[in-house]
Amino acid sequence: MVVACLALLLALGGTSVAAVSQLVPRNSVGTAQLRNNAVATAKIRNNAITSAKVRNRSLLAVDFAVGQIPAGPAGPAGAPGAAGATGPAGPFPDALPSGRTIRGAYNMGGTSAAAGGLANTSVSFIYALAAAPTVFFVRQGTAAPTQCPGNATFPQATAGNLCVYETQRLNTAGGLVNEVNRSGATIFINSTAAGGFFSFGTWAVTGA
Repeated sequence: MVVACLALLLALGGTSVAAVSQLVPRNSVGTAQLRNNAVATAKIRNNAITSAKVRNRSLLAVDFAVGQIPAGPAGPAGAPGAAGATGPAGPFPDALPSGRTIRGAYNMGGTSAAAGGLANTSVSFIYALAAAPTVFFVRQGTAAPTQCPGNATFPQATAGNLCVYETQRLNTAGGLVNEVNRSGATIFINSTAAGGFFSFGTWAVTGA
C-alpha cells in the first residue's frame, strides 16, 4: 500500500512539472510578459546591475547620492568687471585739499530786555584747513565781494576764504565773525532793541 501511494505521488509530481514546463517554455519570459512594477528592489540580486546593464547617458545627477559625483575641473576665468567710480579723498585728510569747498548753515537768536542783547553760534569745517581762512560776512541786502561768488542758496568761497551769507535777520544790524581758526569760527549778533532778535543763513569755506 505504501509503495503504491509513493508511486502515485511521483507520477502526479512529474505530470505537474511537465505541465508547467509546457506552459512556460525556457527563455520565453520577456518584457511583454512582465507587469509594470512587478520586479521589486528586494527581487534584484546584489551587484546584479552592472555598467553593461545600464544604457549610456541614461542616469541623471539626481540618481546619485550627495558627494558621489566628483566636481569637474575649474572653468576659465571670467572677464574682469568694469572699474568702479573714483571716490573722494580719504575721510580725514591732514588738511582740506586746495580748491575743495565745505558748506553749512547757521542759526542764532534770542530775546533781550534791551538793546545790546548777545547771541552767538559756531560753525565747524569738519575737515581742518591748512591755515585759518579770511572771513567775509555778507549781510542780508548787501552785495557780496569777489571772494564770495555764490549766494545764500548756494554759498561759495574762493580759495582760502570763509564766506557767510545772511539769509534773514530781525532786530539786529547783522552778524559778525570772530575766533576763526583752521577748524571753524564763531558768529555773533547783538540786538538793536528789546525783544526777540535773530539771524540765520549759510556759509562756505574753500581750502587754500
